[in-house]
Amino acid sequence: GSGFILSSCSSAVPLSKVQESKEVKLPFSEKEYKSNAEYLRVVAHGESASSTLAEKIAMQNAQTNMATRISSLVKNVTEDYSKNISDANSNEFTSSFETQGRVITNESLSMVNVLDKKVLLKSNNIYDIWVVIEVSKKSLLEGATKSMSNNKKLQLEADKIRFREIFESEMNKIDR
Repeated sequence: GSGFILSSCSSAVPLSKVQESKEVKLPFSEKEYKSNAEYLRVVAHGESASSTLAEKIAMQNAQTNMATRISSLVKNVTEDYSKNISDANSNEFTSSFETQGRVITNESLSMVNVLDKKVLLKSNNIYDIWVVIEVSKKSLLEGATKSMSNNKKLQLEADKIRFREIFESEMNKIDR
C-alpha cells in the first residue's frame, strides 16, 4: 500500500522574540506625501555606494512608478469613456486614445516636481536615497484634454464634460 508522511513547516517564533521586534517607519510614509485631490505622488528610493548614482536610481524608480500609474489611469479613463460613445466608434476611439496615452504619460513626466528628498547612509557606507515626486492632477487632465483636441478622430467623439467627470472620478480612486 501507499503511506502518507505528514510534516509541518511551522516556524514558531517565541513570543519574547516577537515582542523585541519593532515597526520600521519608512521615509515619506506620512499623509502629506500621499496622493491627494490635487496631486498624484510617488515615493521611491535607490541604493548605491555613490550618492549621485543612488539619487539617479531613486529618480528612475520614481518616474517608472509614476509612468505606470499615469498609464493605468489613462487606460481606465479610456475604457470608461468609450462605454459612453457609439459602438461603431468606440474601438477607434480606444485605440486612438491609447496611442495618445503614451504621449500624455511622457508629457506628464516632464511636468514632475520633486517634492522632497532624504539621504540616508547605511552602516555599510551605502547611500539609500528616498524621493517623493508629484504631478498635479490638473495638469494631467489638461494634457489629456489637449491631446484629445489635437487628434481629429478623438475630437469628433469627445464629450469633454463627460470625459472630465470620468477622469476626475478615476483620479479620486488613486490611493490617498
